[in-house]
Amino acid sequence: MKKGIGGVFLMIVTFILFYFGIPQPVSASERVGTLTIYYHGVTQQGEPIALSGAEFSLYKVGEKVKNKWELYGDFKKAEVNLEDMTSSGQKKAAEQLHDFAVKEKLEGENRATGNDGKVVFHSLEEGMYLCNSQNDVSYDNGKFHSAPFLVFLPEIDENGNCFYEVTVEPKNEWGEIEVPQNPPQPEKEPENPKRDDVETGDDKDIWEQLLLLSASAGIIAAIGYRKRKWI
Repeated sequence: MKKGIGGVFLMIVTFILFYFGIPQPVSASERVGTLTIYYHGVTQQGEPIALSGAEFSLYKVGEKVKNKWELYGDFKKAEVNLEDMTSSGQKKAAEQLHDFAVKEKLEGENRATGNDGKVVFHSLEEGMYLCNSQNDVSYDNGKFHSAPFLVFLPEIDENGNCFYEVTVEPKNEWGEIEVPQNPPQPEKEPENPKRDDVETGDDKDIWEQLLLLSASAGIIAAIGYRKRKWI
């Protein structure tokens, strides 16, 4: 009896080890990947540099439904066309999705580049992602700016191969920091503004002189009148 129970127990243990020892197939929906961003620029002197301190935001904006891209989550209200996936179409869609995210104050996953200009986003589901730099990177008397762009996970090459480890190097533009040469000066108000109903010192002196002249003329006229009368 004990031998029979032991045999059954051994069979159960063997089955469990055999079942869990075989690699189980993973459905495509469970696949996750990573996005690595290398952010570099070129100075005015033609020197390549790593752009550190650039904060990138990542949003999942689309998913494939029946081999067609559709907006995902909060971005379903964006009313952005995802049918044109040419270079110009992606650029336009990225700008529109970015404007929508700013307008609706949507928050993505934020990560900043290190000293090597590198930043990695982990455990990403399949789908279409919007990526944009939240700030410009200052250098010398200028700054580097990157426009929003789209990323697809997995990335599919021309041969149909899928890659879940995606790497991108965002394009950027360098521009000088504009400083106004002659900033407008604020107008200063007069310390003692004149009021129409208040006499100033100059006005008062003029009136006193006129009164004196009038009085003098009156006295002279009176004296002349008396002299004529006496004569």
